[in-house]
Amino acid sequence: MSHKTLNLDLAKTPILKSIVYGRIGDEDMQTVTVNITSRDTPVDLTGFTITFEGITSGGQTKVFDVDGISSTATGLKSGTFDYTFPNMAFAVAGNYEIAYFSIVKGDKRDTTGEFDIIVDGNADIDAPLAETIITEYNKLVKELHQITDKYISDSDAKFADLNQKIADLQTKITQYQNTVKNTADTAVSTINTTKDSAVSTINSTKDSAVSTVNSTASSAVKTINDALEEFKAGDFYTKAESDAKFATIQSLTDLSNKVVANKGNIASGTDLDNVIDIGTYRIGGLTGGTDIINVPSERSGTTIYAYLTVSGTTTSVVQELIVYDSKTVSQIYSRSRSGSTPTFSPWSKTVMADDSGKVKLTDFEVTTISETVNIGNGLSLNFQRKGEFVLVRFSGSLTAINSGTYFSTAVPEQWRPDGIKELIGHFASGALAFHVDLETDGRVKWWGASGATGAPRGTAMYFLK
Repeated sequence: MSHKTLNLDLAKTPILKSIVYGRIGDEDMQTVTVNITSRDTPVDLTGFTITFEGITSGGQTKVFDVDGISSTATGLKSGTFDYTFPNMAFAVAGNYEIAYFSIVKGDKRDTTGEFDIIVDGNADIDAPLAETIITEYNKLVKELHQITDKYISDSDAKFADLNQKIADLQTKITQYQNTVKNTADTAVSTINTTKDSAVSTINSTKDSAVSTVNSTASSAVKTINDALEEFKAGDFYTKAESDAKFATIQSLTDLSNKVVANKGNIASGTDLDNVIDIGTYRIGGLTGGTDIINVPSERSGTTIYAYLTVSGTTTSVVQELIVYDSKTVSQIYSRSRSGSTPTFSPWSKTVMADDSGKVKLTDFEVTTISETVNIGNGLSLNFQRKGEFVLVRFSGSLTAINSGTYFSTAVPEQWRPDGIKELIGHFASGALAFHVDLETDGRVKWWGASGATGAPRGTAMYFLK
């Protein structure tokens, strides 16, 4: 068994590469200890998926392997793990095209610097051809097969249970059919017996009933005759007296005032501010702003065919203007008049949907808002938002901060995205670039060089949703 230690850095700074030697046919005997750092600082690998990724000589095999990774919680915390190369990693003689390790957690991925793998040949001329291995993929396929097999097994059990329930229901239906038939036969017999008894009872009481009806009818005729005599002798209101008495009680005059009256055509030269009498008015081809004053601004200079409805009271008036000219779809405008010195509010337009229920907006304005946030270490983010689109500009003078460290101040709620946004910038008067992660809780993490200082500049953009 061969054992070697590889020191690999995520910064990928060019240094003397480590070399791993193997021979075709070596299987589970090559184990290396790997120490991963970021600019010489150990990386906490807890929760990361670690994968060996390599391409053998001539690109004949691609190896993506997670099965060979082994470590402890303490080892991962300090960035250390062991890796045992699989058989297929040494299936092709020659130098690897590329070899490194990747670490992935969620939507974050990083890779180490490269190391060399040299595979020597052997005397077995019948060695099998190299195959690409992707252990993570194979594990997922195996898991999918297991889930599919379980689903089929559960479906068979549910289908058998359903068949049994159907059979039980069929048995109950047959029992109910027999019960209904027996009940029906009993009911027919009972009805026939009851019918014979009822006929006998009716015949015995018919004569008595006829006698009672005749006696009651005679009494009723006498009562009606007596009432007619009293009516003839009665003292009743005249029509004039009834109108005078009951018109006041029912407030017939007030009821008539509640009817929306047709006020006819509005004359040329009318100011709509003065039309405050309750009722409905017609505007028949008058020019807005000239023949008729104080119309909606977009109707000024146009020929208006419309109905104006005035409702409310003389001190609190609502006007509704329904325009029906032939050049546009019917449109509705409204305004109200109120206050200690009654004045009209501006006209507002009702949005109308077409036959499909859709509303078309034109000249739609969206308010732009902006804010500058100092997030710490001298770095400021200058935000500008229009709708869900945000433009952010870097400014300030950065003091030293380590890579992967959060700034002290989170950005306010209105600038927080629904997923992590990577904002890229650079330092003024230099070629050094950086990026920061803006996270969903508003925290900002520095991913530039550790200890970097200078004037951050640049503009980035993102959508809030």
